[in-house]
Amino acid sequence: MRTKPTSIRRQLLVMTLIVLTVINGVAIWAAELYANRAAKLSYDRLIHGAALQIVENINLLDRKVIVDLPVSAFETLALAPEDRAYYSVTSEAGSLLTGYSDLPSSTYVTASDAKAQENSSSPIYFDSFYRSENVRFITITKRLIESDYSEIVHVTIGQTTQARQQLADEMGGLVIQFLITFFCITLGLLMFGIWRVLRPLKSLRRAIELRSSTELTPLNTDVPSEIRPLVETVNYFMSQLNITLERLKRFTSEAAHQLRTPLAGVNLQAQNALIENDASKRQTQLQDIINSSELLTDTIHHLLEEATLTHRMRSQAFGDVQLDRLTKDVCRSLVVWALESEVEIEYLGQSSISCLGDDVALTQMLRNILENAVKYSPKHSVVEVNLYREKDLICLTVADQGNGISDEDKQHVFERFYRSKHNHTVGTGIGLSIAKEVAEHHGARLILTDNQPRGLLIKVVFEANGETV
Repeated sequence: MRTKPTSIRRQLLVMTLIVLTVINGVAIWAAELYANRAAKLSYDRLIHGAALQIVENINLLDRKVIVDLPVSAFETLALAPEDRAYYSVTSEAGSLLTGYSDLPSSTYVTASDAKAQENSSSPIYFDSFYRSENVRFITITKRLIESDYSEIVHVTIGQTTQARQQLADEMGGLVIQFLITFFCITLGLLMFGIWRVLRPLKSLRRAIELRSSTELTPLNTDVPSEIRPLVETVNYFMSQLNITLERLKRFTSEAAHQLRTPLAGVNLQAQNALIENDASKRQTQLQDIINSSELLTDTIHHLLEEATLTHRMRSQAFGDVQLDRLTKDVCRSLVVWALESEVEIEYLGQSSISCLGDDVALTQMLRNILENAVKYSPKHSVVEVNLYREKDLICLTVADQGNGISDEDKQHVFERFYRSKHNHTVGTGIGLSIAKEVAEHHGARLILTDNQPRGLLIKVVFEANGETV
């Protein structure tokens, strides 16, 4: 089932929302932790200051603990007007000296804690549920000394938590408001950034849409360097498409011209045969019709072959080709056809020679070269096929014993539909041009030389860089 493609803008927006949500969620969580800790620390210092003021006003007189509660301690606690405060001063034995008798200080302050605080003013903080409210308590222990007598007292102060919770909520609320504002501004900036980033793609699309269907010139749209490879790829495929269309146009034009001539000849000879009374002339005209039909058949075959190979050479990847085996198979397939023309094909090549290429295209190249050699060879002659290595090269040669080709014609023999004025043999003029295209597609060279003592030698030279043995 085909899925609908997702917009890049939507993907970027979704990713941005996810990232911002996670970041802001973590920031809000951290802000709440900080606000609670800051409020707790602030009010802990408040009750700590009040406890210290009470401790400083406790004295020992005649082995009796005197507690003088300072007004300033309660003024300090009154800085949180919405909270209620509780206090108690107890002796080491646990007897209440002043304050509330049911404060939970004795439950939370252990003997080890008290011992550790005897010579220290370090407080002990704890939370408890007291009189249906959450209360934050502090306990400070002080050792009173008089002559040879000492006494330990515990000062406990508790304060409800409404003020500190309110402070934490206010601080957290400010941070949350800031984060929400930050989220909205950041989202807006990122959306603007996404629009700026994607704008070159829109301009590129607009440039393509404004083109006509026949305009295949390279795109020159100004785009960022990150999008430049995309434009270069589009230009490359447009150039390839332009080459393909030009070849198709040339192929159509040349095919129409080459097919029109033999068809006109067949039509003319057929009309002449209809009105010819001389049987021998009529026989000659009918033979001309057959020859023209055979030429037309060969032309159509080569044109279809060229179209097939052109498509294949643009779409088929190279593979390992056993070149000696391919050459032998082509020679065997043409032996009977050559013997009908009283021409022999002799293979003299080496074994175990392979290269990277397209076996179908290479087969057609060799067939065209061999058919051309047999066609121009005299009767009772031999066409020699050889395959060998020469240093870093692979050489494939086809030598015939015909009349050869003049130096003037050698420059044009690979042109499409070229026919020498000295050549009276029937042919299409396409076979060797196809062979050259296949050779160039494989990075090979086609070389024409004179065979000794007579005839033509066609040599295909492959680079052996991609060879496998």
